[in-house]
Amino acid sequence: MIRFFIKYMGSITVLIKKTLLIVLFLSFFISTLSAKKDNYLKSTHLTGNTLKLTFKYKLDDVKFFTLKNKGIIKYVYDIKNAVLPKSKSIKEYKHAGVNAFRMGQFSKKYLRVVIESRHKNYKTYAIHGKVLLLKLPKVKKAQHFIPNGKAKRINRYSPTVIIDAGHGGYDIGASYGKIIEKKITLSLALKLQKQLTHRGYKIHMTRNSDQHRHLYERTDYANTKKGTVFISLHTNAAPKRKHKKYLYKGIEVFYMKGMSRKKRYSNRKIYISEWKKKKSYLLAKEVKNKMLASVRKKHIVLDKGVKRNNFWVLRGTKMPAILIENGYITDKYEGKRLITNSYQNLLIKGIVEGVDVYFNRK
Repeated sequence: MIRFFIKYMGSITVLIKKTLLIVLFLSFFISTLSAKKDNYLKSTHLTGNTLKLTFKYKLDDVKFFTLKNKGIIKYVYDIKNAVLPKSKSIKEYKHAGVNAFRMGQFSKKYLRVVIESRHKNYKTYAIHGKVLLLKLPKVKKAQHFIPNGKAKRINRYSPTVIIDAGHGGYDIGASYGKIIEKKITLSLALKLQKQLTHRGYKIHMTRNSDQHRHLYERTDYANTKKGTVFISLHTNAAPKRKHKKYLYKGIEVFYMKGMSRKKRYSNRKIYISEWKKKKSYLLAKEVKNKMLASVRKKHIVLDKGVKRNNFWVLRGTKMPAILIENGYITDKYEGKRLITNSYQNLLIKGIVEGVDVYFNRK
């Protein structure tokens, strides 16, 4: 009787184990299937004439159609089994051939992307696994459409911005303990490149890694690339001999002084026209104002103003140019903030908004 009982209990134990394994397998299989249904949009990127959407999993299908209304063509893309996170948006993007970018969760089954344009576009989209590429209309001259329906021509709808990350390589710039200027300027430059690219600007970087480039190499590069504006990024530091009445903290932006014709490099031309000086001042003013507005939402920051100087990068460039001192690394508060992503993002947000105002793209 005891043997039978032991044998019986052993059979039940084996049966329970098999049942548990089946339940675990089924739950894993079901959870995998349900997870794949939540094909979240991971990132968006606008470059040139292509809007790139990257998802968590491979795309199932895209339904495409167009709607026409009063000269506007709506290119509609319904992406099957795609989910839009609340943090993702494309409405801030700018493109010469597009009036508006829109995106929303059309239903539980479809994420909808709408691109509004006055231009016909024959190559519309392509799917590459997890990536959806939306081809945008190519236009030679952009048109900006105002509310009354009249079109206004803008010759520089996609300006070229030259971003100059100060110092680099063996030239570390200012330093204070472990806080080093060349690292901060490169981090800021890469963030600025990303944000301006998203807004449709053409970007060229004087450096995008820890490399040394002479000042004349930076201005020669900017002039070769025919930049519309030049933005040089730096951080400040207090001198060893401090003036008691001067506060070594805050944001200041420089533009060309232009009074002296003395050259730093005798074999290179300097550009000090009144047109360039006036445009440089306007850019410096808008950028400084927007930077302060952005940063002051969370921090107390001193306004050091818009100032004039004959830094080589301001005079050796053909285009309007500014040099931004993003703060003092020697200040115990600003120094610590300048190496954080959150503070850098506030600075960049202000610079981008200032550039938008300068080009009337706000």
